Amino acid sequence: MPSLRIAILAPFKTWGGIEGKILTLCRAFLKSDISVELLLAREGQTPYPNRMPDEVEIIDLASRGKLDTALKLAQRLKHHPPDVLLTAKDHAAKAAIIARALTRVSIPIYIKITNTPSEILRRPGKRMMAKWIYPWATGAIAISEGVRQDFLAHFKMAPELVTTIYNPAITPDFPERAARAIDHSWLNKKGPPVIMGMGRLTPQKDFPTLLKAFARLRKRLNARLIILGEGPARLELEALTDELSISADVDLPGFVSDPLPWLARANLFALSSRYEGLGNVLIEAMAVGLPVVSTDCPSGPREILENGRLGHLVHVGDVEALAEAMERSLNDSPPFEETAKSLQRFQSGPVAQQYLEFMGLLRE
Repeated sequence: MPSLRIAILAPFKTWGGIEGKILTLCRAFLKSDISVELLLAREGQTPYPNRMPDEVEIIDLASRGKLDTALKLAQRLKHHPPDVLLTAKDHAAKAAIIARALTRVSIPIYIKITNTPSEILRRPGKRMMAKWIYPWATGAIAISEGVRQDFLAHFKMAPELVTTIYNPAITPDFPERAARAIDHSWLNKKGPPVIMGMGRLTPQKDFPTLLKAFARLRKRLNARLIILGEGPARLELEALTDELSISADVDLPGFVSDPLPWLARANLFALSSRYEGLGNVLIEAMAVGLPVVSTDCPSGPREILENGRLGHLVHVGDVEALAEAMERSLNDSPPFEETAKSLQRFQSGPVAQQYLEFMGLLRE
């Protein structure tokens, strides 16, 4: 019997949280004998090209704007229709539904909702277009229940067509990756406890609050802070560390291809975001045994931390509360056995099976 084929459309970058989860899904789909092709939109790039399996077919649509993507995708769907089309990111979702309407071919389209819709679709034009187009999708996959509820509140899609499937955040190679060597003196030698932050350096992640909270914590105990990631807010954050007189105890190494060995050698992970889709970095930190604290932002951290049972939750932007939570967590954290049991819902294999079942690709 010929293999079923899934096409995944998005304006991918070479790296990023969404791209990493798509890579994981591609690998898991292949193990289930599902053929996979990635359709690159809007000058997109192959995600993690050195780690992408050779069996995944890469199709560059060489498109620019949304309409250009829709037109070129329509030609692709007309001559090479997949069994299912999965989209990631708003650009891809809209282009895919328009393309299907242009071709009039019956291809199921599932849109992956990777962040809180009310936060990422703030511009009136983008939101109105999404409200008109999204309900034409066959189904939607939200990466947290908070994202699902936000989506249902803003888009007129039947609740039974919108499901929650957590990201495939934990893969079988976690122990091997966590054990790899890294070159950073703070993490390779005995010294003050190291707090980790991670994410793109943008307003969404609210690293200024983390830096201010760390500055308060630093007055009470000796500690260090590493923030992994790159982005447009770097100069602002570097200036703030100088202003707070904490530059000697803060390091911003930039983007690292694999954060797991960094997390495995730290003492605490802190997430300061204003909003998230899920908060994959929390899951990764917990999976390597790191205690965590997080803002109670929409959406995901409260679900991951089971209403605070597995890590402290604080209000978004509350500097003093975050500082206090970090201090408490450095001295006391939940037993890892409880955390490990809770994290089973993020294992890549079972998550991929949920995707295939929802999209009707599981053979009897």
